[in-house]
Amino acid sequence: MILSPKDKITTPQTAVIVINFILGTGILTLPRTSVEKGHTSDVWLTVILGGLIAMMAGIIMVKLSLEFPEKTFYQYSQEIVGKWIGSLLSLLIVGYFLTNSGFQIRSLTEVTKYLLLEGTPTWAIIMPFMWASLYLIRGGINPIARLFEIILPITVILFLIVAFMSIKIFEVDNLRPVLGSGITPVLKGIKTTALAFTGPEIMLLILAFMKEPQKAGKAVLVGITIPLFLYIITVVMVIGGLSVDGVVTRTWPTLDLIRSYELTGLVFERFDSLLLVIWIMQM
Repeated sequence: MILSPKDKITTPQTAVIVINFILGTGILTLPRTSVEKGHTSDVWLTVILGGLIAMMAGIIMVKLSLEFPEKTFYQYSQEIVGKWIGSLLSLLIVGYFLTNSGFQIRSLTEVTKYLLLEGTPTWAIIMPFMWASLYLIRGGINPIARLFEIILPITVILFLIVAFMSIKIFEVDNLRPVLGSGITPVLKGIKTTALAFTGPEIMLLILAFMKEPQKAGKAVLVGITIPLFLYIITVVMVIGGLSVDGVVTRTWPTLDLIRSYELTGLVFERFDSLLLVIWIMQM
C-alpha cells in the first residue's frame, strides 16, 4: 500500500483522533452506568482501572499494527489468518464501527430532543449530522485530524469550566468513605468503565497513516490518559453533587448536574446549553 504524503498525520494528530474517538456518550452516562454496577461512590477507582485496561489493549493493537508497516487491519488480517477468515474479521470490524456510530448518533439525537428540539422528528436531527460527516470524510483523514485539533481544546477548556462551576453544590461526604464497601463493588464496574474507553481500536486503521509510526505507542497512551482524567473529574463531580442515590435515577446525570445550579451576574446563567454545544461538536 502506497500512501500519498498528504494522507500522513502527525503523532499529536493521532493522539487527538484517539481522544475524540473515546469521548462521546460516556461523558453524559458514565456516572450512572458505573454506579448502577458498583452501587458505591468509589466508582472513580473503577474508572482508573478501566483506563489502565484500555491502555494495555491499545498498546497490544499498536504492537500488532507495527508488524505490518503502512497496512491497515483490513489488509494485514488476511496475511495473518488467510483471505476468507481475514475478510470475515474485516466485516466484523466494519459492523462494529457501524454499530458504534449508530449508538452515538442515536444518543446525540435523544439528548438534542430532550434539551433543544423537543418534538422534532428523529430523522430531521440525524440527517444534518450525517450529511456534515459525509462531507468531512470525503476529504480523507487529514481534514478529520485538523477538525479534531480545533474541537478538542475548546471541548476540554469549556468542559472543565462548566464542571468545576458545580463546586458550589459539591459535597465531599457523598464520596466518603473511600472503599467503605470493600474492593468488590469497585471490581464489579470494571466492565462498564472499560467499555467507556472504546476507541484505541482506531489505531488498527490510522497507524498506517502516521508519519512516525514508531511513536504510535506514545500517541495511544496520551490519547487514553486525557479522557481518563476527564472521566474521573466527571464521575467525582457528578457523584459529589448529586449523591449515589441521585445519580442512578437520572438518564443523563452530567447534564442534570449542570442544570441544577445557576450563576447570576454572568453573560450566561445556565450552562447546560453551552455543554451541549461542545458535546455535539465532539460527537
